[in-house]
Order: sequence, then structure tokens, then C-alpha cells
Amino acid sequence: MATIRDVAKLAGVAISTASAAINRSAPVSEEVIAKVEEAVREIGYVPHGAAQSLRSGQSRLIGLIVPNISNPHFSAVAHIIENACLNAGYLSMAFSTGQDSERESQILRMLRQQRVAGLIIIPTRSDAAHGERLARELHVPTVLLDMYVEGLPHDVLKLDNVAASRIATEHLIRLGHRRIAVLTGIPGLITSEDRLAGYLEAHRRAGIDVDPALLLAGDFKEETARASVRAVMTGAMPPTALVSINNMMTMGALHALRELGLRAPADVSFVGIDDFDFADLIDPPLTVVRVPVAEMTVRSIEVLLDEIAGKRPPTGRVEVFQPTLVVRESARAV
Repeated sequence: MATIRDVAKLAGVAISTASAAINRSAPVSEEVIAKVEEAVREIGYVPHGAAQSLRSGQSRLIGLIVPNISNPHFSAVAHIIENACLNAGYLSMAFSTGQDSERESQILRMLRQQRVAGLIIIPTRSDAAHGERLARELHVPTVLLDMYVEGLPHDVLKLDNVAASRIATEHLIRLGHRRIAVLTGIPGLITSEDRLAGYLEAHRRAGIDVDPALLLAGDFKEETARASVRAVMTGAMPPTALVSINNMMTMGALHALRELGLRAPADVSFVGIDDFDFADLIDPPLTVVRVPVAEMTVRSIEVLLDEIAGKRPPTGRVEVFQPTLVVRESARAV
């Protein structure tokens, strides 16, 4: 069986250098890494992951914790992180919390037992009490993706969520709509609050009063959004336009419209936040506010791996990414 000594000999480097190149445990030039990796392939050397974990106190594993991996947005995040981790010599594992804080804690305990090297988390809650709880449970480098948590010192990479919903709502206001419904998220969650704030800000800027009946329960769930849209569209004063603040609720809303025999934009104009692969294939193609998922995700793994490699504490820095409007055919002037 091939050993690290064999790899070092074939690559023409010291054993310590070969180990550093394989494990990314110390600075090594790209030229040396290429030589070592070629030697590894040539002789079929397989590092012993468990032994490495015991020696170093951590594995080559990155944990990703998201609300719902079946959501196309989070599936895209998981795919990007998987590729970035593999390129850096790490493996990634993705877990869904279902927005359940107890499940989140269970996942964190299991990952700690696996000596996970680092974590990227979209937390279940953003309040200070949850921050205190997570502070007790997080013992490895961690990056918070798209949501900060009060009291946590970790770096945050997030969308400008206020701008996202403001842009969506302003587009409909420019088209002449004044009765615009919005599918809201989970009460008390900062992402939900920010996206509702953007919707309200757009109305305030335009001098338009908001009918409370147009603030629809959504909870970031397809089923809840579906029921809410059915109810509002069959009510006495249905809206002329609808904003959905995430793509799972967008699917629920579209299901409801189809069940009622309604179409966008003929019966109601529609704008969703977050693009997805088949949004332009839906009839009509959806107007959306695009989230820079790839840029945010790539940056999150860069920050995390830099923190792991440098063995440095988090900076508490917040990096904010900007959304963009993608105009298609699901919204029209009134």
C-alpha cells in the first residue's frame, strides 16, 4: 500500500511538504501542490481521513446547514459549496433544519462529534436569545449566510433584503398598480422582516397607503402561500398585483392561480424574489428580483476557508450583496 513517504519521494519533496500539500495545512506553492497531486494519482495513495482527524483535532469536512435543501435556492448553494470544497481539498455535507431550532442544535452536536472543520449556516432564528444558544454550540470557524444573529461575532454574507422587496414593489408601482399584495415570511425572522420592510418602504416613497388585508401569510412555505393567494384572489377586493418574497411561496402562489383559472399578468401581475432555473420557461416567464446566489456562496466559502487556514477568530464583518430586477412577462401596466 502506498504511503505518504512514497508520494514525497515521487514528487521530489520532503514528507512534511507532501503532507502540507495534501492537507492544505501549511502554505505550499501551486507548483508543489501540482507535483504532489500528480504523485498521489500515479501511485494511488489514499490519505487516512480518520487518522488525520485524530491527529489534527478536526476533519476535512465542511458542514452546510440550510432551512430546506429541496428549495432550489438552497440546492444551488449546496452545489456551489460542494465544488468549492472539493477544489480546496474538503468534503461538504448539507443538512436541512426545517426552521426547527431543536433540529438545528441536533445537527450541530452531530457535526461537532465528527470534528467538522467549519460551518456555513443559515440560522433558524435571528434574535438575541438564539444568539446566546448558538454561541454555546458553535466551536469551529463559522460563516452566517444571508442572516445575522444578534450577539454572534461570526462573519455574515447577506443579501440587501430590504432592497430586494423594494425593487419588486417599485416595479409594480411604476406599472400603475396601487393594490399590491405581498406574501410574507416567518414572523420575527430578520430576513422576513427586512423583505416586508422593503415592500412597505416602496409604498411609503410613492405615498400609497397599504391595506393590511394585502399582507398575506406565507411562512416561506408553498402550502401556506397557496392557501393565502386562493383566499385573497376570491375575496371582495382582490389585488391587481402580487409580490412573493421567496421562491417556495412563488410556487404556491402559481399553483393557486392555476387552480382558480387565473393567469399572470392578465388577471394579476406577479413579481417574485429569487430566480430559479426554469423561471423563464414558465408561461408566462416570471419577472423576478435576482439574488446573486453564486457570488454570495463562493464568497462565504472563501471567508470560511481563510478563517480555517489562518486559524484566526471571526471579524464580525457583514458583507452585503445587491439584488437586480429581471423583467420578463408576468407583470404588466394597468
